[in-house]
Amino acid sequence: MIEIITLSRKRTILSRLLVLSFILIPFLHSCEEDVPFTTYIDGKVVNPKSEFVIITDYLDVRDTLLLDENGNFEITYENLEAGLFSIAYPGEYQSFYLTPGDSVGLRANTKAFDETLAFTGSHSRENNFLIQLYIDIEKSNMRLLKFKNESPEVFYKNVLRVKEERLENLDKAIAKYEFGEHFSKLAKFIISLNSYYELERYPILNDGNPYEDENVIFPEEFFAHRSRLDLNQAKLLNNYAFRPFMNALVSNIAFKKLSVKNIDEVDLNSYYYNKERLDIIDSTLTNETLKNYFAASEIRNFIRRRKNATDINALVTDFLSMSTDEKINEEIAQLASTYISLDPGNPLPNFELRDINNETVMLEDKVKRLSVLYYWSIQDKNYALGVHDQVKDLQLKYPEIEFIGINIDDMDYDAWQDVIAQYDFRDSREFQIYGRSSIERELALRNSNRSMVVDRNLIIIDPNINLFYYRIETTLLGYLNR
Repeated sequence: MIEIITLSRKRTILSRLLVLSFILIPFLHSCEEDVPFTTYIDGKVVNPKSEFVIITDYLDVRDTLLLDENGNFEITYENLEAGLFSIAYPGEYQSFYLTPGDSVGLRANTKAFDETLAFTGSHSRENNFLIQLYIDIEKSNMRLLKFKNESPEVFYKNVLRVKEERLENLDKAIAKYEFGEHFSKLAKFIISLNSYYELERYPILNDGNPYEDENVIFPEEFFAHRSRLDLNQAKLLNNYAFRPFMNALVSNIAFKKLSVKNIDEVDLNSYYYNKERLDIIDSTLTNETLKNYFAASEIRNFIRRRKNATDINALVTDFLSMSTDEKINEEIAQLASTYISLDPGNPLPNFELRDINNETVMLEDKVKRLSVLYYWSIQDKNYALGVHDQVKDLQLKYPEIEFIGINIDDMDYDAWQDVIAQYDFRDSREFQIYGRSSIERELALRNSNRSMVVDRNLIIIDPNINLFYYRIETTLLGYLNR
């Protein structure tokens, strides 16, 4: 009897506990859902040339983070949505993956931002995989150029081969590091988008014009990706393969439209071609963030390349009619005004320079004859080395022309001299700009890869000469014989 009563009590207690557990489980689950997920990000920029980095997802997150005296930064977020985010540093941007509750560390050296960017902490393997994929994409983009004059079918097969190799490498990494389904899907899309970029740029890279050659036949799948993509998502800007793809897509469609109109040679720098590009951006993108972003990028590039005030004014008017971002509109209007003031025939502002003896001099005192002023920054080391090599060759061929190198980096005298010595720039006439921020605006030097031709009175002859143009010698001879 005692055993029966004891057993009954146990059952009663267990039954009550079971009922109580059913009551508590939903409550506990609800509490768990309400617990915020805090995400931590910290990083270090080695050799910083700017005072800040930007972290954004182009939707809800956009933060400018000031670097401390050691180049460090940090920030926390609550309840972020998992996905790709962007870290931007002047002249650089990169994608990285986050999920709620992550603790992520990153480190980069400005001397080789992408090559040195490394992640620690949560999802470090995923993020380091993304960086290596980016570097591989950059290299293969160059390797595929050797097929640019092959038939569309041959080019397509080579692009497909590279894509399949990358997907195979991704599958191996997924198996080895146990990447999650969400990240794996994003990585696969990056790989696919890069392959679409290669296909879209083929017609313009080709030395001929495939759209004017009746014998050129594109495989059915060559541009089939267009119908499969939903481009109107602002978060796609966090995918480092998206911007190159969109630029190639817009360029290709515009190129084909003008080719079909039987224009003998499509001038990629002309107003008509770039107007066509703006129209395609306007008709293709309904998302305002994306439309404003790509339209602004288009007009900035056009303004910096053109030498004709009429064309600049015309395209700026077209741009302002479609852009809804008042802040960007003001910036573009100011940029256009600056470049128009630098039109041929206008005087170049006279500004202060630092010479190799650490003395302050005026530009007008150093320009005594027809001169090429080439601006450079060590932040773009490849360009700095390339332009100095090119100038060295041109100086020998055209001693009548003065070539003056002007460094625009915000560094002290000793650091500037170290750069000149390290890269053997001592054979050229070198100066460093003074009062960088104000004169940078006056000369529109946001893009350091700029050169201009002036006469001995600082009158502008060519505000934006390309020293790597294949007919540069003919161009310089023309200026000498004016």
